[in-house]
Amino acid sequence: MLRNGISQSEIARRLGISRQAVSKLAQPIPEKVTAALKDAAVLNRVEPRFIDTSNGVLVGWSNELRTETIITLNPQIGLRVWYKHNLGRCRICPDQKQCKAVLLDNAREFRVYLSKREKALEPSKLATIVFSRLLGTTRQ
Repeated sequence: MLRNGISQSEIARRLGISRQAVSKLAQPIPEKVTAALKDAAVLNRVEPRFIDTSNGVLVGWSNELRTETIITLNPQIGLRVWYKHNLGRCRICPDQKQCKAVLLDNAREFRVYLSKREKALEPSKLATIVFSRLLGTTRQ
């Protein structure tokens, strides 16, 4: 709820608890998100370059694959690692539909607007749009 811009007071009211209880519960979240993103980076041999804790996004570089890498942490989807590529093989990938669905979910959660035409793109091109828009707003 905090990620969606709902205030601690409003969360407390909705849950029937004190604002102080919400504050106490929310305090360790940024540290845990950062730790999870950094752990995922280590496991995937990604060198972190930028972390946006509020959105659960780590941008890094994969020396092994020699490409930009984005790691996302989403409460509904979990942890995902995205390697930037333009291989053009999305149409033959067995995970194409799932990959696209996750990207569209990420776009909604990150409040990234996509046109109808953009939503129809293959996942590798869609990912470029979603993450460039997200990172364009979070790095400013």
